[in-house]
Amino acid sequence: MELIRYVRPSRYAESDRLLPTSYAEFGGLHGEELLQAVRNWVHDELRYVSGSSRGTDGAVETLLHRKGVCRDFAHLAIALLRSKDIPSRLAAVYAPGLSPMDFHAVAEAHIDGTWYVIDPTGLAPRESMLRITAGRDSSDTAFLSTVGGSLSLKSLKVTAVVADELPDEDPAKLVVLR
Repeated sequence: MELIRYVRPSRYAESDRLLPTSYAEFGGLHGEELLQAVRNWVHDELRYVSGSSRGTDGAVETLLHRKGVCRDFAHLAIALLRSKDIPSRLAAVYAPGLSPMDFHAVAEAHIDGTWYVIDPTGLAPRESMLRITAGRDSSDTAFLSTVGGSLSLKSLKVTAVVADELPDEDPAKLVVLR
């Protein structure tokens, strides 16, 4: 029952509105093959452009503009996977190897009882990522929010390192977040 919330459309992952796109692009694909195809399609269709989207943009808006940041890439992948009945969620992670270092958003998809991570941006090796939190979309995983007042963030420094060398990234490999 818990997984049903990750199949339904959400505020920023409007899977119901992307159903025609998903079936046109990924028709008969399932499981791992679908996961890789969605990751590659989002990676190829979008351009990573810092500052190019608003925090209120969802997957449909991202697809229309064909650009965004990690959150947008993740929302689009999540919406496409959900439209094919794959439970999917957004994970906020620490991502050693990300440059410049910042919080990072990726998608996780539930296949055969396991949550696998995909990062359509390809900006950091997934094996070194560490999950901070996960939810239906960024409305569940906000790094900073305020209600009923104003807030001014003067500075923020995010640092994440690994003890050894960063692993090589193989986009075709199935990876589970820690």
